[in-house]
Amino acid sequence: MTQRFYISLLVAITLGLSACEPTQTVPITRPDTVQPPIATEQFDATILEAKQAIDQSNPDESLRVLSSLQLRNLSDEQQKQMLEAKIQAYGLTKNWLEKANNHILLAELLAQEEKQANQQALWASLMKLTSQSLELFKPGLAPAIDSGWFELAYIVKTYQAHPETLVVALEDWQRNYPNHPAEAALYERSLNEGTRLPADINHIAVFLPEQGPYKSAAEAIKQGLLSAHFVNKSSAELKFYPVKTDPSNIAHLYQQAIDNNASVIIGPLDKHSVDLLAQRAELPIPVISLNRLSTPSAKRNLFQFGLAPEDEAIAIANYAKSQGFKRAVVLASDDDWGRRVSKAFSQQWQDNNGVLLSQASYPKGTHDFSDTIKPFLGLSFSQQRRDSLRQTLGKSFEFEPRRRHDIDFIFLAAKSAKARQLVPQLRFHRSGSVPIIATSQAYSGQANSQQDIDLNNVILMDIPWMFTENSANDPVYNALKESNPKYFGRYVRLYALGADAYSLIPQLNRLSHSEEESYAGATGQLSIDEIGDIRRKPSKGVFKKGLLERLIQQ
Repeated sequence: MTQRFYISLLVAITLGLSACEPTQTVPITRPDTVQPPIATEQFDATILEAKQAIDQSNPDESLRVLSSLQLRNLSDEQQKQMLEAKIQAYGLTKNWLEKANNHILLAELLAQEEKQANQQALWASLMKLTSQSLELFKPGLAPAIDSGWFELAYIVKTYQAHPETLVVALEDWQRNYPNHPAEAALYERSLNEGTRLPADINHIAVFLPEQGPYKSAAEAIKQGLLSAHFVNKSSAELKFYPVKTDPSNIAHLYQQAIDNNASVIIGPLDKHSVDLLAQRAELPIPVISLNRLSTPSAKRNLFQFGLAPEDEAIAIANYAKSQGFKRAVVLASDDDWGRRVSKAFSQQWQDNNGVLLSQASYPKGTHDFSDTIKPFLGLSFSQQRRDSLRQTLGKSFEFEPRRRHDIDFIFLAAKSAKARQLVPQLRFHRSGSVPIIATSQAYSGQANSQQDIDLNNVILMDIPWMFTENSANDPVYNALKESNPKYFGRYVRLYALGADAYSLIPQLNRLSHSEEESYAGATGQLSIDEIGDIRRKPSKGVFKKGLLERLIQQ
């Protein structure tokens, strides 16, 4: 018998039903009569079933089960448990409106030491709603508490890019809601100056190299910038400043940009030049750099942007958690890049309370990865057991090695050529149906079904422009593809980086005031964190018949 049967049986017994007397009826309570308090056993069974549905990543079922409960029939402690379960379920469905409403109800039932965490979660939910939604769904009128929460969130969302207006609006809110419980710390960050670009941008300075190891990448980024500039029909001057390798060059270029009255700077591309800008006493002109420093560096007006694989590693850890995976193994290249990516994944995975079963590094200079894969999948231990048994029994016998069976998925950090070799060898060594999830570097960017057939079913994090659904109607994408058909696939990620760097300019005022704000770019969903790094949430794809296609959220 299933656990659900026992839960149903417990509910039936509590209601006075006999499992052996199915014809017995339950009195129907009229809607206009007061219902008696719910029995403890029935409530406990309902909450247990709802929590099990949440644990099984089935929030809709959890909400269906909880819909049988009515707050007015519950004790304070039962109300608290029900609301907490609903909040979890609405969080999984990303129904931020209902999640916020339940946080508001929960606040009245919490001890003082619990209220701050609930307020922070409530505020985060409200900040995920649009200004229009906050205005449309605002309940009640001032000075009601629920109305105050929605009004406050609406003010911050609407005016956070206009600090002077925001201050006035917040003062009005405080007069209308004098005793509201919202802590000032929740919205004070919105009052920071952030970045204030003028409404009319007249001069955009671009710092890119014309020679050296970054020349090809710089040219592709430049094409992306120019395409976005012309498609947007901007009247601003786009001026390119050649970056050289000597340390004094970047300081000279920055001063030139100041002298030329530049409103904003895009670049530089190399980390050394970005670091030199980060060390300046101040940056009066905002900078959108095209690389991100390995060590976090908070600098006002410096926004570090790039195609950092760490963003994809973090996205993979979060995606795996959303799929209910618990146990991971990591296979990464034995070099600085591989170590950076695996470290970013491992940290986020463990922050998500995931279990890291093992990590392995494969040597770059080989084509046979058996020595790495066998112990990685536990095959070596299986073969050791075989040898021990043969020695004990003194005879040979048929043997089929078996991998460990506690792996939920494999995180793969590999460049495209190695990925095409590693994936079939993983499957040869009995990885079976274990999902393989990789960063974008596992794909060359150029569609080739024959070459990538071995990557079938591999899940990949990549830029939205890799998927037709995201790019087909993008005029910047289409303009670049038409002008560079031969090399488009090879450079598409760099084209997208240039296009996004340009498109971020009118978004800087808004994004720099709140981490909750985001922009749907060509390289991913973009936001700015507390130290000014531009964080990128990529899209998900999966290989089918050797071609990368968009993965519909499961």
